[in-house]
Amino acid sequence: MLHLRAIVVVILLLCLLSFPLYKYWSFLSKGMSPSSSTQLLDQMEKSGVPDFSLPDLEGKIVTLSQLNRDSIVIVNFWASWCAPCVKEFPSLKALVEKMNHKVKVIAVSNDNERADLESFLKAFGKVPDDFVVVWDKDRKVSELYGTQVLPESYILRPGMKLVRKVAGIDEWDSPMALQFFTDITAGK
Repeated sequence: MLHLRAIVVVILLLCLLSFPLYKYWSFLSKGMSPSSSTQLLDQMEKSGVPDFSLPDLEGKIVTLSQLNRDSIVIVNFWASWCAPCVKEFPSLKALVEKMNHKVKVIAVSNDNERADLESFLKAFGKVPDDFVVVWDKDRKVSELYGTQVLPESYILRPGMKLVRKVAGIDEWDSPMALQFFTDITAGK
């Protein structure tokens, strides 16, 4: 009987000690798995980016896969209230103009109100033909892409293939950027 009691005490002690060890191991292992945004980006690199359709300001439905059929496309998430976006916008326009129909932009506005979006565009003047502005009113596309900080851009090869993600502001019409886009449009 004493032997059985000792076994039960040992089992209880092991159970009591194993729970804190399990909790400690769970805490340590949380840092081992990539964040959800990293997992999403990995998936985009392997399988391509998700397709979407949104209305432009005239109400025409714009579909990413249609724009990306035969040219490089930059999907740019932005908003009129975002100071870095305001600073970046002219360089995106300049890139499209300088690349002469080889690079297109689909600018996905995260503005809350259509009037804010329209005022912003009016201040910057006409956008080039290969520069399409759409409104993600409900932010469903931004959510689909895991966008958390603006501006955020995705550079795509034809066929929805991700070349690069740019988080934050970039100088899109710098000599280095122009060379980068010249190289990827040439298939390098």
